Amino acid sequence: MKLYIAGMLGLAAIAAAGVVPFKDAAKIKSWDAWNDHKKDPKHKIRPCVTWAKLNQLDPGLKEIGRLVVRDAKDIKSSKWSIGCETMDRDYADWNAYKAYLGPLGVKHGRLFSGWAKTEQVKGQYDFTWIDPQVREMAAMGVKPWICLSYGNPVYGSDFRLGMRVRQVTDNPEAFEAWLRYCTACVERYKDVVDEWEIWNEPFGQGTEYAEMFYRTAKAIRAVQPTAKIFCTAISFPTDYTRVLEKLKSENALDLGSYFIYHPYDVNPDTSYARRAEPLRRLVKSYSGTFDIMQGEVGCPSQLEFAHALQGHEWTEYSQAKWNLRRTIGDAVRAIPCNVFTMIDLQYTFMLQSFGLIRSNTLKEFVYLRPSYYAMQNVFGYIDDEVLPAGVSTNAGVTIERRFDPRETQARRLTCAKFTRYGRPIRFYWYSDSRPSNVLGFDRVAIRAPGRIERPVWVDMITGRVFEIPAEKVSYEGGCTAFKDLPMWDSPILVADRVDVPLRVENHETRTR
Repeated sequence: MKLYIAGMLGLAAIAAAGVVPFKDAAKIKSWDAWNDHKKDPKHKIRPCVTWAKLNQLDPGLKEIGRLVVRDAKDIKSSKWSIGCETMDRDYADWNAYKAYLGPLGVKHGRLFSGWAKTEQVKGQYDFTWIDPQVREMAAMGVKPWICLSYGNPVYGSDFRLGMRVRQVTDNPEAFEAWLRYCTACVERYKDVVDEWEIWNEPFGQGTEYAEMFYRTAKAIRAVQPTAKIFCTAISFPTDYTRVLEKLKSENALDLGSYFIYHPYDVNPDTSYARRAEPLRRLVKSYSGTFDIMQGEVGCPSQLEFAHALQGHEWTEYSQAKWNLRRTIGDAVRAIPCNVFTMIDLQYTFMLQSFGLIRSNTLKEFVYLRPSYYAMQNVFGYIDDEVLPAGVSTNAGVTIERRFDPRETQARRLTCAKFTRYGRPIRFYWYSDSRPSNVLGFDRVAIRAPGRIERPVWVDMITGRVFEIPAEKVSYEGGCTAFKDLPMWDSPILVADRVDVPLRVENHETRTR
């Protein structure tokens, strides 16, 4: 008996120590690494090696500080948005990343409403899963906008990306239930949400989507007359034209606002002539109040085998460069911009790597990627008081010295011009090919109109600010000429020191 009791006590001790039966192994939240199960969650955060290497890059200039970053609450307004999608299908955990949303400095966040998750029994709505996302986001100074989607199995339609809109529009019971659900969602959140996207990416389904857009927009406006209603990304030009013609035929062009597109191009600089500019011309031909919005786009941080930009060898270096080129390229063309996405998404068959935050398969925070800091720099610096002043591309920039002397091809240099409080600032980057993983700079000669008295050079990934020495600067014919200026395939800022707010450099900011 004593032996039996001792044995039972031993088993209890093992159980208390954390040993779990094999049949329950799937319930354990562990990283399968030595002693990780014993660590406090905050000590599980891993260092980001790529961030450390970017901070060690030497452009050959004197570093004087870092670009000031701002919390969302400290920014009056901007057109920047971040993707907080797919929690309707439990692909991400709001609590894993919400602490990093306000400090990112973004002013808008995209959420998915999740009809199937909200109405799991006909006629019964449970919004408690999305309430924290909407309310906490708004409290951070980040304005939520909601994509109303997808279908609902209790009405015979699917709830996943790529489902056919016809499953709803061709089923009278389902369509009426959809309209009731949308009405309930708008009613619940109309105090903090006034921007509603109808569905997500119904490519090649223009006829049925046009009917859905029209009827859903009417239902939204019945509850919220001042609502801004977004047409989601669809096939150009056919599907957009069908939506526009539907609104025109119903004398309802006032229902539209932004027409969204998702420009997932390997080289982000190629999408404007092929996608954005033709779409803008099309929608404005129907109404001068219409415009376009880049509603979802980003870059993976590794080679992906599925979803957008698959089949290319991306890294955390090229991801940061890609996101910078996309966001600044959008801003200089006055296109509101939504970056996909805040954190890696745990789809049913893959862990997608588009996140500004790296996560694991348990949807836990691992570390901030360089893209997070790059976007933090952009969002904090370019608010609504920074105005676009034109964009140009020089196909024959003078390269004085190559980082790789074996390279001989000509480079195209894009210059995105803005005014900040009435003063000129300029971003430059090579735009002829997709962002590379090269960590080094060519040396170029460029000229900028006007006189820049105290010029500085800013790496927009890290936010490091460098003085441009007098020997590299001359003033000729009303221009400031630079020689031996570091240049690469990621945006750098050239401006007067007075136009670049600095923060004090310390060990934490260098190694974060």
